[in-house]
Amino acid sequence: MSGKYKVLIRSCPDYHLEQIKEIIAKGIEELGTRPFGKVLLKYNMVFAHPRMGRYAYTHPRILEAIIDLVSEFPQVKEIILGERTGVYVPSRYHFLRAGYNYLRKKPKVKVCFFDEDELVEVELKKASFHKKIKLSRTLLEADYLIYAPKLKHHVSTHLTCTLKLNIGICDRRQRLDGHDWHLEEKIADLYEVGHPDLVVVDAVVIGQQCEIFPKPLELGAIVMGTSGLAVDSVCARIIGFQPEEIKHLTIARQRGWEPSSDEKIELRSELSWEEIQQKTKNFDYSFSDLSRIDTPIRFFLGNYPGGNQPCWGGCINMLKGALAGFDAFKPGILKRARPLAMVIGEYPGDVDGKGEPILLIGNCTRILGEAKGKTIRIRGCPVAIPFFTAQVPYYLKIPSPLLGEPPKELYYFLSCLAGAYLNKFKNRGIKKLFRLKRVKLFPLPEKERR
Repeated sequence: MSGKYKVLIRSCPDYHLEQIKEIIAKGIEELGTRPFGKVLLKYNMVFAHPRMGRYAYTHPRILEAIIDLVSEFPQVKEIILGERTGVYVPSRYHFLRAGYNYLRKKPKVKVCFFDEDELVEVELKKASFHKKIKLSRTLLEADYLIYAPKLKHHVSTHLTCTLKLNIGICDRRQRLDGHDWHLEEKIADLYEVGHPDLVVVDAVVIGQQCEIFPKPLELGAIVMGTSGLAVDSVCARIIGFQPEEIKHLTIARQRGWEPSSDEKIELRSELSWEEIQQKTKNFDYSFSDLSRIDTPIRFFLGNYPGGNQPCWGGCINMLKGALAGFDAFKPGILKRARPLAMVIGEYPGDVDGKGEPILLIGNCTRILGEAKGKTIRIRGCPVAIPFFTAQVPYYLKIPSPLLGEPPKELYYFLSCLAGAYLNKFKNRGIKKLFRLKRVKLFPLPEKERR
């Protein structure tokens, strides 16, 4: 590609539908791109909750505006809403909680939950961690990819935007595989296959503190571009980081993905940089540093087994997210927590429980020195936030967020779980078997196959 990579920042003070449609329509025209064929619209839906997770997902009006515009293109056959939410929760459950269900009725729209879709294994040529990965057939067969991330701070990677959105294309097993000290490397790997043709970032209200339970900050903007790497480089600066501070962006550039430097980015913004900095000057990075959390809990971080650094993207990432969830559930609750010790990784020294239990977080955690007190292991690799949230409040002597849900939510969750497993069986069992038999018994003539 010759010339510079355009990134547009457009003023958008609220989620008024017609205003958003006008912004995106003009942006598509200015960027010189045109959706066609099967369009997959990948949104951000890691978590959705009416109180604790209202700002963790792409706003429905952003998706509605994209759908309304793209469906008018005669070259577009269908628009597929595709995503996979956090592990151990069916995507269809958070789809309902995010208020997306009405989008199903839009023209040309279909919905695909990647955790239920048939998987196809693909090889990655530039990857260093994932040499092969199984991905949704629907994703791989799409003709045009639109990514609509929510701009947020991430407790481990600093930024979650376009490239980080690709964690949501992984199935459960491979999503957790490498979600440890390899996390930044993993994100860069996935950019090879999760490479959007158009990016529309929801930056009207951006997320501070933690990516799962974010604290809102009104930025009043929509960011657009045709290069995920270019868009993320600009968005990193918006929330106070240089692109080189975001490790997965640096890795992607080193692998030859463009733009290789900020000099190749052409920024066209309706907001001055001074105005953006004024709005984000008090940006809250809470929970990115455990030592700065106002709590009597003591943290002991060791390296991963045989390594020379802590497992930032694994159990430490989970712990930060879970603690942010406790605080979102009951603000200030961590100040009243039991003053026990939490250990992650191979801690080289002694750990004194001081009369309280010592929690060993993760399968590989161990104390290389002396453990002075009773140890209790919370298993997982990494430990999943739902499992941590179900167990640890008992030891901390604080209320669990899981107990704050109305009884009807359990019914909705179980209904969605049953539906997800039935659909997964249909797509990964029956349909796959039928496809294999059809190919074997009725091979296409060579001319048609081409």
